[in-house]
Amino acid sequence: MDFVFASNNSAKTKEMAVLAHEMGHSVTNYRDILGKELAFPEETTDSQLENAKAKATFIHQYLPDDWILADDTGLYLQAFPDRFGVTSSREFKSLNVIGKEAEINYILSLYDQGQDRSAYLLAVLAACSPAGQLYTGAGKGGVKIATEPRRGDLIGGLDDIMEAENGLTLSEMTLSELVTYHDRARALVQVLEGIKAAN
Repeated sequence: MDFVFASNNSAKTKEMAVLAHEMGHSVTNYRDILGKELAFPEETTDSQLENAKAKATFIHQYLPDDWILADDTGLYLQAFPDRFGVTSSREFKSLNVIGKEAEINYILSLYDQGQDRSAYLLAVLAACSPAGQLYTGAGKGGVKIATEPRRGDLIGGLDDIMEAENGLTLSEMTLSELVTYHDRARALVQVLEGIKAAN
């Protein structure tokens, strides 16, 4: 399938496009079609699902003939249950932690007292059909924060320190391995299954 991605985040778009391509699908950012950047509605602080759905339906208004795909991803740390989650990106911004390297260094700095390193990324995707029907999926990626500052370079960002069930970080795997373990790839599988079941 060909999806238009509802995001102003170029790094996220690139990652989603790489994963989707490996799975036999394509992702193009809406800005490349409209030729401009739009301001998305303000996100909720308690629902990744509602955030993803709102982004998908918002871009659907501008591109009603396309399949629109939107994402909301949160970082969940067992040792810090009252932090990050659905407001992860906003928390980083409020701390003036800007850029993927800064995010990695900040997260690693939290674990200086031997805290439980259990953690995962949760991606929630929403796809809006040309008819306006929504299909959603969620996927977890990773099981704990790695101890080293950088492991692997496939995708980058927090994937570099998110260790999965196979003992590798999400960035250490080959692309063919990654689509089995990555949060966004797992979420996309659910979305595609929902679309297939309905059609």
